[in-house]
Amino acid sequence: MISIKSERAKKLLASPEVVKTTLLPTMRRYPGNDLKAWAHLEWGEENVKNLAFFGEFDSLEKLMLEAMGKLMIGRPMSRIDTLTVRECEAFLRDKNSEMALDGLSDSVEEKFKKFFQWIRQWPRNTTHEEYHFSSDNGPFVRLKLVEKVREIKAFLSSSQIINLYHQVALPELVDVDELTVYVQVPYASEKEKALFEELHLLGVEAFQEEHLNFIPEA
Repeated sequence: MISIKSERAKKLLASPEVVKTTLLPTMRRYPGNDLKAWAHLEWGEENVKNLAFFGEFDSLEKLMLEAMGKLMIGRPMSRIDTLTVRECEAFLRDKNSEMALDGLSDSVEEKFKKFFQWIRQWPRNTTHEEYHFSSDNGPFVRLKLVEKVREIKAFLSSSQIINLYHQVALPELVDVDELTVYVQVPYASEKEKALFEELHLLGVEAFQEEHLNFIPEA
């Protein structure tokens, strides 16, 4: 059981700055199973210009993300290589000698270490162009796996998909098996299912491959 002891932590929990109450259209979904989170990051050359999160967080998760944002915004992305939960906890203290949180475990450190590593790989390209599959590549079905993955990722980050999934968590590639494409995507409501059907149709059209099959993974 986590005990929140510092006033600084309590204030951030009551009025979060980095954790948002709405899902931004530019947010990407974290693929891990131990933290249901979406994130938005803006690059400023080598630095993190902006960072925001959305998700179903408990108090500890929300405070860790708030501290992470405060410690990373305006600093080099490489800073995250050495960032730890213990440092985030220290940031939340009122005084250096007094713990802000009691009850931190190794499992919390491991969970956020994976999340930090995911943020570390954030793509630099923030411009989204319309996707066109080049005829120079030959038929999509004949591409090597690494080439299929590259093309599918480019398609999923294109302006067509960004516009389609406006204000909804963006699709992310999970795997490609021949002509079957597994995509992590919202797929609970009728609206989300309709969006995915449109995604499938756009993919078939873009790659000119009628047997291309997109499979949702929520």
